[in-house]
Amino acid sequence: MGKRDLETCEDGIVATDDFVAVIDGSTSKARQQLSTEMRNGKFAMLLLKETITKLPQNVAKDQFCAIATDVIASVYEQHNISKNRLVEHPEERLTASICIFSLFRKEIWMIGDCQCLCNGRYYDNPKPHEAPVANRRSKLIHEMISGGTYTVKQLLAHDYARDAVVADIIESCHHQNIDFSVIDGFPVALDKVVTIHADTSSDIVLASDGYPFLLPTLNESEKALTQQLSNDPLCYQTFLATKGKIDGNVSFDDRAYIRFCVE
Repeated sequence: MGKRDLETCEDGIVATDDFVAVIDGSTSKARQQLSTEMRNGKFAMLLLKETITKLPQNVAKDQFCAIATDVIASVYEQHNISKNRLVEHPEERLTASICIFSLFRKEIWMIGDCQCLCNGRYYDNPKPHEAPVANRRSKLIHEMISGGTYTVKQLLAHDYARDAVVADIIESCHHQNIDFSVIDGFPVALDKVVTIHADTSSDIVLASDGYPFLLPTLNESEKALTQQLSNDPLCYQTFLATKGKIDGNVSFDDRAYIRFCVE
């Protein structure tokens, strides 16, 4: 489900005989998009979605990362985008986070900012630079509202606090595949990929970070999200994020959730 609608949603779900995955295409921070039909985040998600459907059954984690990286890198070549340009402006890369389960390997690979439950235990792989930015945005909103600069209604119409931290968010892109892992056409920082071992009969939930509180069922997770959006739509009190819900949207972020059992 997209934060605005399904058409523009940059999150995707893949389920084949061998793999289950949730893909979170990163919200684009670049003015220019590689595709004339969609934003970079959705483009990255769809490319990786197709890639997963063609993977060899026994592919290993490092092999998957290399295959996915090559798929994105080939698009840069097709569009004649220089590697130097993308090194200087990583915010222009096609970027996505993936949480993928391999049935053959009985493993979950968390590449980038995603989350999962395995037999009731919660796992995530957050970007280290995101929490400080979310804290700064939260502090700014508190100051804006308490100081009378803006009302909650005005900030729901336009998130001025988000505007104030966008430069920090773009700066954090320079740490992709250095301080945290993503799929972006550059070698994946394998030491930043979280690997979870699953056994036969494991109950697994994979989800994007559009769920502020990941719970064992979709219904519970949706209820928790609804509560969050009702009580704190700006996402600066009970859940701190780098963006909140804005007028016209149904949530603060796109979301994807899939639950399955390993046989």
